[in-house]
Amino acid sequence: MRRLSTAVLVLVLSLLAATLQAGTASAASPVVPHALFGQHVTSIAVAAPKTLTRVGSIRLWGSRVNWNTIEVRDNRYKWAPLDRAVANAERLGAKEILYTLGMTPRWAATNPRSKAARKAMFGVASNTHPRSNKFYTDYLAAVVKRYGKRISAYQMWNEANLHEFYIGSPSQMAGLTRDTKATLRRLKSPARLVAASTTVRAKGPVGKFGKAYGKAMRKVGWPVDVVSAHFYPPAKNGPATRVKYIKVIKRYYKKYGAGKKPLWDTEMSYGDTRHYMKVKRQYKGATAATYVARTYIDSMRYGVGRVFWYGWDNYDLGTDMTTRDRRAALAPGGRAFITLQGWMAGRVWHGCKTKSKVTTCRLSTGNGSPVTIKWATSKTRKMKVPARATRVMYLSGSIRPVRAGSKMRVGTQPIAFR
Repeated sequence: MRRLSTAVLVLVLSLLAATLQAGTASAASPVVPHALFGQHVTSIAVAAPKTLTRVGSIRLWGSRVNWNTIEVRDNRYKWAPLDRAVANAERLGAKEILYTLGMTPRWAATNPRSKAARKAMFGVASNTHPRSNKFYTDYLAAVVKRYGKRISAYQMWNEANLHEFYIGSPSQMAGLTRDTKATLRRLKSPARLVAASTTVRAKGPVGKFGKAYGKAMRKVGWPVDVVSAHFYPPAKNGPATRVKYIKVIKRYYKKYGAGKKPLWDTEMSYGDTRHYMKVKRQYKGATAATYVARTYIDSMRYGVGRVFWYGWDNYDLGTDMTTRDRRAALAPGGRAFITLQGWMAGRVWHGCKTKSKVTTCRLSTGNGSPVTIKWATSKTRKMKVPARATRVMYLSGSIRPVRAGSKMRVGTQPIAFR
């Protein structure tokens, strides 16, 4: 009897050790979530684009589904655009749907006739704080009751630090956030609440609004599940500037008490082609593909859990996913977005290292099959093909055979080996 007990004890201890080891390995080597690869689709309330064959998540914003479009009068709704948008996001295979709240209807607005209210980007007074927080939370409750778990996350507001989107105070936004979280809890909704986003390149990394917002949110206890920012670099800058912004924003959230919250980049692109911008820049071809790939790789590398590209069929900014013509065919940026998901999504992430000006990121499948991504940090460099690799894959989707241990050149555009 004693022998049996000892054997059982040894077995239990062995299983416990294995479980702890597995837990440690899992924590040290996370799986790349499919939902990391997010998009905006301007036309999503009309149709699901056929060119978007692989997407992890969709942010519903800038697609005519804002609060002021849906709730046309108090407790009177026109659901059709949002119904189509949610259904089309699901049709595209999105694992998650993030719905950005805000854009106050005129009937619910504070001082809708003010000069500042007339400068709102999405309709007169859409940038005002609602006269009562209850207008906002009642709308949220109606959305939650209609869509349930189909919408997996809600964002408080878009770029609350810019007056064309919001002219309320940081303390008002903090109070509204507290009430919104309470509403989700009352409804027993599993949806995550995402903090109001800020755009980093406008007046510095956080600016006057950001500091006051951080203090106000700390005062109410940061009643959100996720914090957010928009890491748009200046039009002439690329991924390296974005990485600097990520580090600045992480320090910012840590300073104001939200450093342990997951961080999402809820809007992202490079360059700018809007007519009123002083500095314009458009990135095409190999550069566009490189910037798109680096964005999602860097996000995994530096702890940004979701990235929502702006956008699949939006051409205001400077790095397009599809062509600017009636065909709306895949551009190099869009092809890179789709290809990169095949390299990364669902695989175990083992991190990146830079040596001799070549960065190497390692991933593996559940059975240990390795995927290695490499690129040069500046000009083209010579490197060894990774051990066991039999093929090299490019962001264009092309593949060619290679011999492990042989020498080849790698440029600044990421390539993958398997």
